[in-house]
Amino acid sequence: MAASMMLAAVLTAGGVMATGASTAVNEQEGPPAHQVVAIYFHRVERCPTCKRIGAMAEKAVSNGFEKDAETRAVEFHYVNFQGKKNAKLARACGIELPTLVLANVFEGETVCWTSMPEVWRLVGKPDDFRAYVHDGVVRYLKQTKQDAAQEGERRRSPRND
Repeated sequence: MAASMMLAAVLTAGGVMATGASTAVNEQEGPPAHQVVAIYFHRVERCPTCKRIGAMAEKAVSNGFEKDAETRAVEFHYVNFQGKKNAKLARACGIELPTLVLANVFEGETVCWTSMPEVWRLVGKPDDFRAYVHDGVVRYLKQTKQDAAQEGERRRSPRND
């Protein structure tokens, strides 16, 4: 829950750099009722692979969801997880290494989120990388708030293996 609240706070406070279409009209209206936010958590200093993953993730989100980006239903952000401004968020999300996270946001509240660890394995396979990110965004776009809440609850609950 704390991570969800902090994700929403960081996103609404403008603590991250957004890319994609954003008009003055959209900014005045506030966030849409439902949006999927892709966040690439990076270090201060980035290696070539980290830079490539960030660029590929941004491209996968911006090229596959142009109309959604115009309405802010889909957004992409970069977050420096080593910066003081984002330290609490990084800890709450368990971010220790550069990673892509998808957040499913309803009415400004992050209802659930997921890490996308396969971006590291797929960095050398651009088509597979794009499909992986695209599928994650589409899955969240199709979710209802209730489905997202159930997914978030499952992720927070201890496993009974």
